[in-house]
Amino acid sequence: MSKEEYQLFLIRHGETAWNKERRLQGQTDTPLSELGKKQASKLAEGLKNKGIELIFSSDLKRAKETSEQISQQLGIEIIYHSGLKEIHLGEAQGILESEISDIFGETHYSAWKSQDRIHDQFKFPGGESKSEAGSRIIETILYLLKMYDKKNIAICSHGFVLSRAYEYFSLKEFPHSKLGNCEVLELVLSSKIQEKFVQK
Repeated sequence: MSKEEYQLFLIRHGETAWNKERRLQGQTDTPLSELGKKQASKLAEGLKNKGIELIFSSDLKRAKETSEQISQQLGIEIIYHSGLKEIHLGEAQGILESEISDIFGETHYSAWKSQDRIHDQFKFPGGESKSEAGSRIIETILYLLKMYDKKNIAICSHGFVLSRAYEYFSLKEFPHSKLGNCEVLELVLSSKIQEKFVQK
């Protein structure tokens, strides 16, 4: 990696009880399950020789608890930012995935599950659209990269958030249907990406 590049580690938080139940979390502040804590500890062990200098983390409990494990084992600082939260799912937060069609209709279920950008304006009642959440996360990451002079950074966040970040920065389609709990995607990007940053 040259001095003109960033090494990013995109990390999804560990498992929660709601993940196991396939219950929609969105911005509901759920903690890690016992398995999730073990996943986070194992993940931190695997990151020890990656040279990570700093962690940017969502301020929701499940991401914070995951980041804390990494911070403690690697001896690095965490920067929490609310802009790294998961997409807000409005009235769908707290319901089971299997209930979506019955409560909101089949079109809501298919639009929510689809990765096709034709559904970018989709939102559950009271929630964020995919487009709104995507813009929020990209602006947040660009802002944090500008504020902190580090090149080797972990970003601990949530499934939707990380898929959009990956697609934006890699200019590639997201390689999974969904990122697993404590799964990591590594990404190298040019530091010239900051030229895209526009201060609001």
